Amino acid sequence: MPWRSILLLVLFAAWVPAYARSLGAPGPGDALLHRAGDGGTVSAKLADVPADTVGLRYHLRVNASSGHVNRKLVFFGIRTATPGGSGLGTIDTDVATDWLEYADDLGHAGWPEQGLRHPDEPSLWLRNVDYHGVGRVGLQPTTAAARGLFPRQCAGIDRTTPEHAAITSIAAIHQGSILGRDLELTLVRQPLVTMAAQPGWGHHFTPAGVPTPILPAGRYWPWRLTIRPFGEPAVDVVFLIDESRGRYIAPPGDVTIATEFFFRPDVPQNLLGVFQLFVWDVETLRDGATTWEPRPRWDYTTDATPQEPSLGYGFRKAMYAGHEVLEVSYSGDDVYARRGAAMKLDDQH
Repeated sequence: MPWRSILLLVLFAAWVPAYARSLGAPGPGDALLHRAGDGGTVSAKLADVPADTVGLRYHLRVNASSGHVNRKLVFFGIRTATPGGSGLGTIDTDVATDWLEYADDLGHAGWPEQGLRHPDEPSLWLRNVDYHGVGRVGLQPTTAAARGLFPRQCAGIDRTTPEHAAITSIAAIHQGSILGRDLELTLVRQPLVTMAAQPGWGHHFTPAGVPTPILPAGRYWPWRLTIRPFGEPAVDVVFLIDESRGRYIAPPGDVTIATEFFFRPDVPQNLLGVFQLFVWDVETLRDGATTWEPRPRWDYTTDATPQEPSLGYGFRKAMYAGHEVLEVSYSGDDVYARRGAAMKLDDQH
């Protein structure tokens, strides 16, 4: 997925929840660090993913999130590909620092996404993105309960320039906050299906840039995402990706976490806020296998900041509930990994 770098002026806050050893200040907002030159995108990629991977499983927690001037995003992107096919599919299980309240099937909602904003209530933003404009993607919750939690709308991707006219993003934004909740996300490819042209898989854009609710007929790889908040019923959402680009997670293991922190020019650019996200127990499943395999290593691959290396935010190892986790956060200190670093979560087994 393309990571859109936006220059911003930031103010970093330092905080420490008692259960995260990586942060050293006594509490949220106790220290502020002015860094007028920092901003942009940093990303890390999951290492050692086999070329025939058909499943990804991991745990996620937004441990702290408050005081944001505007929406901040952490993209969790999974690219898919078919050997001998064309192009890539893109499944996003992103985290944003707010959620939008809206009804299902708004259809073509324009850009940006439409809805009543709930700031400082982080949520999952699921997306099936058609970066190549082929018009062959779909997204559908599997039950009424799942549809209530993950209603859909089609907002496109940065639909502000002519070259983006055919880029579809069918979004399903979680209706509620996930702050302080441990989640297990399991994404598994299902058998190839042949489908007639039909509605019900979300609005998308045709190659000419025209919104339509009709999924074209053809052969598709379904990828089923199961979201399991511990102690509550699981919900499932199915992503459809065209046969030519959806068979496996794209080699050499295109599972990426990247940050993007937005500021608008019409609001004070004086507070980055508090943010801390944990990812742990990452596992993959190979085609035909029944046993999940741990993938403990992340490679810090990108640092697209005006003053590289970035200081005060990014990736590092931390501890949460007895697990060594990959932490994505900003704090104002200088103890983050640097581009080129390999971060292995040693407690995985």
